[in-house]
Formats: sequence, C-alpha cells, structure tokens
Amino acid sequence: MTFNDFDLHNELQSGLRDIGYKEPTPIQEESIPAILNQKDVIGAAQTGTGKTGAFVIPIIEQILKDPSEHTQALILSPTRELAQQIDEQIFALGYHTGISSANVIGGADFSKQAQAIRAGVDIIVATPGRLIDQTKVLDIDFSHIKYLVLDEADRMLDMGFLPDVTKIIDKLPKERQTLLFSATMPAQIKNLAKKIMKQPVKIEFEVSTPAESVEQHAYQLHPNKKVDLVVHLLETLEWESCIIFSATKRGTDKLERTLNKRGINAGSIHGDRDQDERNKALNAFKNKTTPVIVATDVLARGIDIANVSVIINFDVPRAVDDYIHRIGRTGRYDKSGIAITLVSRNDGKYFHDIRAKVKDQLKEKDLPDALKRGDSKKKSSRRKHTSSKPKSKKKHQNTETDKQQSKDTSASSSQKPRRRRKPASPQSKGQKKQEKKAKRDSAKKPKPDQKKKARENKRKEPVSSQSKEQSSAGNVIPAERIKKATKRNQNSPKPAKGIWGLVKSFLPKIGK
Repeated sequence: MTFNDFDLHNELQSGLRDIGYKEPTPIQEESIPAILNQKDVIGAAQTGTGKTGAFVIPIIEQILKDPSEHTQALILSPTRELAQQIDEQIFALGYHTGISSANVIGGADFSKQAQAIRAGVDIIVATPGRLIDQTKVLDIDFSHIKYLVLDEADRMLDMGFLPDVTKIIDKLPKERQTLLFSATMPAQIKNLAKKIMKQPVKIEFEVSTPAESVEQHAYQLHPNKKVDLVVHLLETLEWESCIIFSATKRGTDKLERTLNKRGINAGSIHGDRDQDERNKALNAFKNKTTPVIVATDVLARGIDIANVSVIINFDVPRAVDDYIHRIGRTGRYDKSGIAITLVSRNDGKYFHDIRAKVKDQLKEKDLPDALKRGDSKKKSSRRKHTSSKPKSKKKHQNTETDKQQSKDTSASSSQKPRRRRKPASPQSKGQKKQEKKAKRDSAKKPKPDQKKKARENKRKEPVSSQSKEQSSAGNVIPAERIKKATKRNQNSPKPAKGIWGLVKSFLPKIGK
C-alpha cells in the first residue's frame, strides 16, 4: 500500500514526496482512513512507529476540503521538542497547500505567539501550560475547533499536565473529532478517553515492547567505571550518532563536560535549559555537527531523529516503559541499532524488572579487558602502598645507638651557623620602625648557638653539694653568704597569722 491509495489532495501528495514518504507505517495505514471518515481514534503503538504522520496527514486533508478563516485544529503535546517537531512536519507536509500553524510553547516569544493566535492560523500546536498562560491574556476563540489531538497522552499524565488538559477541553466545542495517541494506556488515560470521546476506533499494536531491530546489551560495573566504559564503547563501536540518557539534570551537565574533556564532541539537553539552548543542541545533533547528546527523558518521547546508531542508558530508568521509550530512539523504521545499559549495584531492582520484560532480547556483556586490568593495577598498587608502612606494634632495636646518632647529628647541626636572609629594602616609615624593633629584640635575646653551648657546659660540670646561682650580671654568689642567710632565716621568729599577727608586727615600731 502507498499514500496514493488514500486519494489525498495533489498539494499534500507533493509534500509527502518532498519528505520521502512512500509507504505508510502500520499505524498510519489503519488510522488515516478512520480519521478521514470522521471517527474518533485511540492509537496505541510503541514509539517510532510514525504516530505523528498518522494524525497530521488526515487533518491537513480535511482542512483542505473545508477551509476556514478560523483555527480548526488544536494539537496538545507534553514537551516543547515534540511540539516543535509536529509543527515542522505540518510545515513540510503542508508547504504546497498553504496550511498555516502556530507553535505555542514555553521559552519562546510570548507576544509573537499571541499575534499568531489572533491571526487565526489553521492549526495550533501547543504545550498545555503555555496555552493556559495565553488564555489568561487573550480571549482565544475556541468555538471553531473541529479537531483535537492529544499526542503522547501518557507522557502528559506523567508530567502532571492532565488538569491543564481538562481545563482546555472544557473550553472546546462538544461537537468535534478527538484523536488520542499514546505509547501506553494507563487507567487514567482510559478514563479520560471515555469522558471526551464518542465511540472511538481503537487501533493498537504491540505496546511497551521494544522493536526487534534494536540489539540490547547490559554491563554490570562500578559507578566510577561508567565514563571509562562509555568512552571505550564510542571508540570501538561503529556509529553515526549516539544519545546518552541520564537520570538527572545535574548529571547530564556533568557528563557532557566530562566527555568533552575526554575528547568526545557532546552536547546536552534537559528541562532547565532555555529554549534557544535546547534548539541549538537538538539541531546540532540532528545535523551531525554534535554526534553525541546527553539528555534526560525529555528526549525519550516522540522526537524523530534519523539514524541514531547507539543509545546508552548511563543511569538505569526507574520504569520499564521509560526503558522502552529510550531504546526506541534507535532501530526506527527499517534501521537497526544498539541499546546499551550500564548497571551498578544500586540499579539491581529496576534492572530486574526490565530484564523480566524483555527477557532473552537483553544480553549481559563482560567488561572489556582494558577496564578489568585497570582495576587489578589499582588494587595491587594500593596493597604495595599499605605494606610499605611500618606496623605500630613493632619495637625499634638498638635504641642506644639511635640515641647516640641523634646526639651526634644535633651536635653537628649546632656547630654550623644558620644563614639569615638579608632584610628587604624598606619602602615606608612603618617598615623601618618594624626592622629597628626587630633588631633590638634580637640583641636582647641570646643566640641559639650560645644557648646550646651553655646547656652543654652545664651537663659537663659536676654537680656539687653547694648550690650555685647566677645573678643578672652572670657572677657567682659565694657559698658563705648563702650559709649566713639560711641561719638568719632559721633563727628569725615566724610571723603570727590573723589580726593578732598584724598588731604584733606594729609593736616593735611603737616601742622604738
């Protein structure tokens, strides 16, 4: 089957030829006729199966059949990147038709978006949050909306957009055609479909199962070895472009910097980047200017990037569905790809669930020999380092000889005078005063060599029974004076204590 079998407008057929669409994918083959027959459609299929074309092509065809000056179609998307991609596809397919569209997303010029809405474009592609913000400023006329599309509905649920989506739906006409496309169908999405859709046609393919064209590998390793393994894989595998998924925004930035330092040209994208940065990073990756991009799950859904050769899960995803969406970025359509997951000890629980889902499709690999040798070298060097240290319990032998050697070394060091540095030339009065004061202090203090000689002389002199003292001038006091002083102190009466002692001390003075 080809797109010619749908009997589309010639202008739309020209757009299909421009972008290389020849044969519809399975979901397109079943969805397009149902939508052209004015049926509500629930399309559930794994990522990378062409869901965007499944609703964009029939909506453009119906607008061409019944043109209007007002906005006829509203497409809601969970992420900015997916909304931009849908808008780009509308532009490419409708290039020859004159169909107009506006992209209403966060991070872009608010006033330009408002002008496009006022102008009455045919299709609005929006994220729920930014469209709600526009409704607070503009009195948007939704009364002419004929087609509502909820793309990646399960992702909008995960991101907390369901309340905003219900607010927007309440403002739309009841008589409309509603199309809901999702990779998975959780209970809340099913309940939402019951409320907003009328007897929908359900088109469902293999949901939450990876494509058979994706070769899945896993490595068990220490977290510190992950970067080394990523570099090794990119150096040894044959690839054109690679997406590395990280669990956190901070981890994404850190990994990007590390890879660039290791000589790998990498960019990054996550929710905290402004829209210009995200657009530049994504365009550089699509154009192969930057062959590696590190991203959070913002890049896991809906983004159509051709020829992604390798997907690396730097962090194991916490949900099996997230794993399916991530590895679905490669092996799209008739291409093959490789998905590699790096598993540390803390990831065991989540990896167990993934392995139970994909079963034999996931093959565990051994670490390369280069990384194993690196581990053994580090361990042996650590052992050598610790064994060279002396044990604290071991006693030193020949302590007497050690002490004698230390005395000899101290004596030899004392004989050599220390050289003093010349003071720098003074540049201010304050420095001159400080230098003079330092000279005076050094003159008063005995030199270290004199102190050592005095201690040595004291050790050499024999200790006599008569104690010797030195005066401030350095003269020795005779022993006879010491004897007389001690006798005088012994014969003198001891002073009385308390008040009586105080009175008694004054009595000799009164007698005189």
